Amino acid sequence: MPKSQTQTPVWTDFAYTLIERLRRHHGVARHSDEDLTPSELDTLFARFDAGDGIDCFAPDSSLSASTVPPRHVPARQVLTAIRLAASLKSPSVITAAQTCGALTVIRDIDLADLATLKDVLRICFAQDQWQVIAPDVAEGALIKNAQARFHTALTDSFDMIQPVLALQADGISLPKHVTAITSPTMPTFPMARISGDILTTFLQSGHLSHHISDPTALCAALPNDEILCDLDTVTTCATLRAKNLQAALAQLSAVTKRDANTSGPRLEDMSGESPALSAARRIVDDLQLWKAGKASWHEISRSLLLYGPPGTGKTYLARAIGNSAGLSVVSASFGAWQAAGHLGDMLREMRGSFAEARRKAPCVLIIDEIDAVGTRNDDDSHGSGYRLQVINAFLAALDAISHDAGVILVGTTNRADKIDPAVLRAGRMDLKVAMPLPDTESLLVILRQHLRDEIADADLQALARGSVGKSAAEIDAAIRAARSDARHSETMLSLAMLQDHLNIDASPENQNLLWRIAIHEAGHAIVASALNLGAVTSLRISPDGGQVACQFNQNESLLADFEAQIAYSLAGRAAERLVLGDISAGAGGSDTSDLALATKAAIQIETTLGLGEAGPVWHAKPNETLRATPRLRDRVRHRLDHAEQRATKLLAEHRDPLEALAGELLHHRSMRAAEIEPLLREVTPLSVKTQTSAQINAPHQPPREPPRLG
Repeated sequence: MPKSQTQTPVWTDFAYTLIERLRRHHGVARHSDEDLTPSELDTLFARFDAGDGIDCFAPDSSLSASTVPPRHVPARQVLTAIRLAASLKSPSVITAAQTCGALTVIRDIDLADLATLKDVLRICFAQDQWQVIAPDVAEGALIKNAQARFHTALTDSFDMIQPVLALQADGISLPKHVTAITSPTMPTFPMARISGDILTTFLQSGHLSHHISDPTALCAALPNDEILCDLDTVTTCATLRAKNLQAALAQLSAVTKRDANTSGPRLEDMSGESPALSAARRIVDDLQLWKAGKASWHEISRSLLLYGPPGTGKTYLARAIGNSAGLSVVSASFGAWQAAGHLGDMLREMRGSFAEARRKAPCVLIIDEIDAVGTRNDDDSHGSGYRLQVINAFLAALDAISHDAGVILVGTTNRADKIDPAVLRAGRMDLKVAMPLPDTESLLVILRQHLRDEIADADLQALARGSVGKSAAEIDAAIRAARSDARHSETMLSLAMLQDHLNIDASPENQNLLWRIAIHEAGHAIVASALNLGAVTSLRISPDGGQVACQFNQNESLLADFEAQIAYSLAGRAAERLVLGDISAGAGGSDTSDLALATKAAIQIETTLGLGEAGPVWHAKPNETLRATPRLRDRVRHRLDHAEQRATKLLAEHRDPLEALAGELLHHRSMRAAEIEPLLREVTPLSVKTQTSAQINAPHQPPREPPRLG
């Protein structure tokens, strides 16, 4: 956001009119340079009373009582009046708002400012001309039933023709029948945030006004508006309580200094071309174009979902977006919202976070643990009413924030499959990008960044290969712990210390285990290519297991597509049997294992998809039907056996590329698409429809969990 314009804002005269009304109300008259001597002016403007007001007119023992009125104009009222004028722009808005039948809304009001705003409205405008409706606040927080009472008061006001001014504070939403009214009928005005223009007007109206000879130069000397907008009313008033303008500006600079943008994460310091990092860079580039006026807000991606295992740096990357774009960052999480108390408290905190983001726009709003919103597709009826209200409120907040320019939304989650589909649709979450565990190359970058001056590069490369399967957070924690060991033992940091905290066995690795895991994962990749299911984007192995990621093609949900997916799921098991002569338990285990996915698909074919032996029959509880029907169990077993035989046949036809790929994987421990693709060129893709085809993967299903090989 650029600095405030050098020309006088259109609302300046309006602001001074409101300030003059405040002065008259508090019994304060204007002073001119002729009223006091220069020495009296210096004494007057250097003194403050014990309250929070602009004390240009406070009593002073060196000045006669006849010269100085014994009252002051509260600073918060002055600043709020200026912000109100900047919000409404013109007195004509007040005239329109006080006509019969008018409904006007001032929104994005900080709860701490609500009482002061009501005072300013009461002092500056005739109260019999409109009905002011505001939520009930006690000790700076909304009371328990504030939302319901606000809705009731607003709804009841429609029975009368009297004009209404609604003050929508943080944590309060408008009724649906109000938001449905078009803007010309119901104008809404966001409460203006602190800006250079507002501060200049504030300083010109107070005890430092005689220090200001050039308002344009003063405005240019202030921090940028994107920094000033983070200030609240009380902080601003306290910061500008100085004996001279230079001191006030110094205090303002200290208060608004942003250490986060210099010491926090930045995209410029991150290497690599991962999908998540590329998406983050694109968002920042688009933001720069928008700020320069070269792209409209509706032409850029405004929301991003980052999903993946814990510790992969999702929140870290989200913060880097804000820092690299030079924007404020508003952090929120479902955990923090839910910790506020019951449903009403939780929804209040949720709405408050969104309101804060709107106030600080342009900014980045980060919402962690977004999967806690839940899904309406959950079969668990326990707490369904609570879950439904949370989802609906969250959807409403997402829709509301999408209408205003300036807020980039970044959600993070470990389980994208647990989020309601309505949350994930485009417009609410434009981009959805996986952040998997780092591969060997990424781990080596992290290790070199921290340890290049202490550990030999060859050892770092070995450490990176042995750390595959660890998250970036685990690597950082291990490095800190190893450094602590070195300090307490008064020795140099060693490779052994790092291996110890990364749980890497320094003894020779079990090559038989690693070869089995490599064969298993390579089997999945070969069959995915042979059945033309999609592009294999990454492979990784570690002593704890392995993982293959595949970008599946769209399909027609034919029987052949599901059968091909089952063959793919069982390809790792088939590869072990073909190359090693026996199988391990690595394909089984959790409900996301190879066997689980294959079995679920086979059961679906027979019980819910209408593609099995029974024809167009649908079972509400397929698992119970399977247990109670021997014939069905036989059909499922037959499908699984047939799929594994098919995978074995395909792997036997491509045994050379299978073993070559496994050998490279064993050496590197992780491989990316560019390294995998050349080794799969020898695999001849088969026709999907004639040979059985693709996949049952949903568009946003997370990658298959790594098998645990025993």
